[in-house]
Amino acid sequence: MTYGNSVTAYRETQVMRSKEQIVPLLYHHLLVNLRRTAAHIRAQDFEGKAESVTKAKDIIYELLGSLNFDVGGEIAQRLASLYTFWLEQLQEISRTLDTAKLDKITEMVAVLHESWAAAAAQVDPGGPRGDVA
Repeated sequence: MTYGNSVTAYRETQVMRSKEQIVPLLYHHLLVNLRRTAAHIRAQDFEGKAESVTKAKDIIYELLGSLNFDVGGEIAQRLASLYTFWLEQLQEISRTLDTAKLDKITEMVAVLHESWAAAAAQVDPGGPRGDVA
């Protein structure tokens, strides 16, 4: 097992003990796959790009499916709109290979990841931090 795989396994084990860490972990994996997508596009590795885009979309669908509109109200609705926008953009990026658009989406996800990780840390101070290298 490599160092990266060990860290990922540790984080996922920690999440099983802390439900507050699930969303930051999903955002972490989303960022990883968006960054891989960009690297694959730049390397003209279209098979790798397709795999990374598919994984990113799966994570976004998971985030979308986890929204509780009864409890979350307007925030849940706004997040649903944002997630739908990301899905549409990823579909277009996959077709056009537009790394500038991909960089913008990645930046948006990074900002939200930091916010979710900070919120989770307030609720569960002993949980993993979800830092993204």
